[in-house]
Amino acid sequence: MKILSVDIGTTAMKMGVFEERENDLICLRQLSLEYAINTYNDGLFSDIEPQKWQQAFESGCKSMADLMGAVEVISLSGTTPGLTAMDENGDALNPAILMLDQRSRPQAQRIIDTIGMEKLLNVTANMPVAGGSSLAGILWIKENLPEVFQRTHVFGHSNTFMARWLSTKFAMDPSSASLTAMYNTVSNDMSWNKEILDAFDLEISHLPELIPAYHSTGRLRISLADKFGLRKEPPVLIGGNDAVLAAYSVGVREPGEIFNINGTCEITMVCLPTCFPSRKYNIRTHVLPQRWFSFYVMNAGGKALEWFKSLFCSEMTDEKFYEDFMPRAIDMWLDRESGVTYIPYLMGSRYSLEPLKAEFRGLTPETSREELLAALVRGLYAYQRENLKEVSIEMPLTDEILISGGAVNEALIRAKTRWMRNCSYRFETESSLKGAAMLGRKYLAGIVE
Repeated sequence: MKILSVDIGTTAMKMGVFEERENDLICLRQLSLEYAINTYNDGLFSDIEPQKWQQAFESGCKSMADLMGAVEVISLSGTTPGLTAMDENGDALNPAILMLDQRSRPQAQRIIDTIGMEKLLNVTANMPVAGGSSLAGILWIKENLPEVFQRTHVFGHSNTFMARWLSTKFAMDPSSASLTAMYNTVSNDMSWNKEILDAFDLEISHLPELIPAYHSTGRLRISLADKFGLRKEPPVLIGGNDAVLAAYSVGVREPGEIFNINGTCEITMVCLPTCFPSRKYNIRTHVLPQRWFSFYVMNAGGKALEWFKSLFCSEMTDEKFYEDFMPRAIDMWLDRESGVTYIPYLMGSRYSLEPLKAEFRGLTPETSREELLAALVRGLYAYQRENLKEVSIEMPLTDEILISGGAVNEALIRAKTRWMRNCSYRFETESSLKGAAMLGRKYLAGIVE
């Protein structure tokens, strides 16, 4: 049993072939294929041509050609939204709008003014924001690209586009639909909210069918199976949101469990037994029934560290910066008072309709770059701390945080213990690819929950 997992990331596509051995899924081979995104209009616009996703998939299949013939199922994981306007053939009519995009702030505000914040939270569980809210993006297209809007057959996410290209059906799963401002996230009943759509003269027929993450959109089209060497014409699973599948891969299933992902963005997720909406964080559905996640994102986590190095420590190698300078700076200021603070909005905020910016405050002639870096790290983790405090009002949290990602090391864990939450931290090698493969295994075993 071989499963091809495909993770449609913001800046790269990861692909891996998994095989079950002794009740575990082993990755036989994995690769990452980078592509460029478009960031323009003073950083407010961020999008990508979906054709780059197709090209990356084709390159990945060719690179793993010796394994493709035995693949029995393809399972998707994706960045969300990656809002894509598609014609009836599934071809993209415009670049896909990414979660970093800020062009639809006026539309997000109009959604709030029209529907009301309380009703949005009680039904969709999320405050609409630019980039993260598909409805805001659709309204922006309707008002600014009317010719694209008129030609659009279906608006979907990155997994919608890829699944339709590979198979035959336009679809989306609940974990991807959660933040659209159009899905009934609180009830999680596989339905779009017609009242909200009617308020903006939008048709449900222009949205994809909602199906569970481990359901198939059909078998791989024969022409593509031949082209990519997948001889079995495997079924394609719609899959789910990449962060949700990463949490699924490390076993986050029970209420109160905390998962902290450290990459370009930093994401803290808490598993919920019921939906606790808030203006201050997002809610996503789990790929499991009767489970949700609080979903708290710092747009520039690891990216802030990269920025600091390039600006203040450009003479250092990556090894010198991350393994020597950063640990020294953190340990120097762990237990010392500092008047320097960092406002952590280097790439804006998902929880504000305003274009927030990052700031350093309290600088003096004596401020060193070590103190600046410590302040930056403290600012990032204080931001996460406030979210955990808020969620803990609703339910007890575990005394352990599962932690993962490339943008973390022992020094940063010491900083998290001091400035984020004083508890134990256990590193897990998460993988949205493995999470998608687990869905593939569920499908092949015929397990339906």
